[in-house]
Amino acid sequence: MVKGFAVSALLVLLLSSASLAFITQDQGFLVGNVNNVLAVGPDSGASNTNALTVAQEQLATDRCGHVTAFQGEAGSLVQSAGALAICGTLGIDQDGWGLGGQTQGQDGSCGDLGDQNQVLDADLGQAIIGNGLGSALALQNFTGFQTQLTFTMFGASVNTQGVGVALMDAAIGDGTGPLNTVVSAGADFGVGQF
Repeated sequence: MVKGFAVSALLVLLLSSASLAFITQDQGFLVGNVNNVLAVGPDSGASNTNALTVAQEQLATDRCGHVTAFQGEAGSLVQSAGALAICGTLGIDQDGWGLGGQTQGQDGSCGDLGDQNQVLDADLGQAIIGNGLGSALALQNFTGFQTQLTFTMFGASVNTQGVGVALMDAAIGDGTGPLNTVVSAGADFGVGQF
């Protein structure tokens, strides 16, 4: 009787230490903004700068300590616009956003490093509209970075990726004639890995 109990207790302990444990992590962000300036002459100026930044991280360990998973991501959108109108009008319109999302999971099975997915995307647009004399400058950029790490008794898996995109537009009237112009630019850029 005692021998049977000891074997049963040992079997239960072995099964509980080898039981499957799931780790699943999801995270995402979206930063977006609209920036506008308008200068109406004579001799007026306007400027504005916006900066949006996000950073987050996750750490998980299964209950047996056999699997450790970490993921983190960060993104920053910066917009800056300035206009000086000697006469007439000068305006700048900026519209931009950046997003990131990532998931990772490990099902607890032996030898499985799990799944890792990452997506980073940025979409920027801006325009300078002028009718008169003066100058305008528009700068906009998005930078994002993602990292995923999974460590098991059987190995490790690492995913990293980054995105950087920037726009710069300028319009200058030298005073020899009116500045009648539209300058526009756009960028849509993304990366992903699975």
